[in-house]
Amino acid sequence: MDTQSQVLTVEVEFEGQTYTASYFLEQDIIQANIEGRLFTAVKGDGAADDTVRALLLEWLLQNTPISKPGRPAELSP
Repeated sequence: MDTQSQVLTVEVEFEGQTYTASYFLEQDIIQANIEGRLFTAVKGDGAADDTVRALLLEWLLQNTPISKPGRPAELSP
């Protein structure tokens, strides 16, 4: 249930870590705080928490270096 003017939080697990975003609705506009940055989105037909999770995941995909397995030390020149 989406509640106007209450600060809510969502969590996303990414690469073994849990990340949290807080958000509130104001006249069907989502104001989300993700890692200290404010993101704004129109609520639309879906639940606001799903939208905020998607915004958080998009931010993580764009701003978190993905750990890639390197060559084992014994094989390195």
